[in-house]
Amino acid sequence: MAQGVLTGKYVPGQAAPAVSRFTGENGKLKSDNRYLTDDILTRVQQLKPLAADAGLSMAALAVAWVLQNPNVSAAIVGASRPEQLIDTAAAAGVKLDAALLAQVDDILDPVIERDPAKVESFKIRP
Repeated sequence: MAQGVLTGKYVPGQAAPAVSRFTGENGKLKSDNRYLTDDILTRVQQLKPLAADAGLSMAALAVAWVLQNPNVSAAIVGASRPEQLIDTAAAAGVKLDAALLAQVDDILDPVIERDPAKVESFKIRP
């Protein structure tokens, strides 16, 4: 879920939601996270109509998209409220069609890293 960014709740140029891990002291969106760039946030907003057309929430679209990656065996989601878990569980068994997958990839490809060797959080530390 990219720490909640893929839910679409963070909008470039707008304050963070009132109850958010990324709300700064002044109410503005913190900018010290790798996912909170204008480019990423703008691209995620472009996914909203795709999710709506598919009848999915942004969270369910994100989980379904991840699960359809043949290199992924499981999606690990975090939830701070039960309704968030129910929402992401709705992605189980969802089969996104090839055209929708291609649209999501076209939007996100410039800002995602698919090579685990290049992603710091994937590196095994002693």
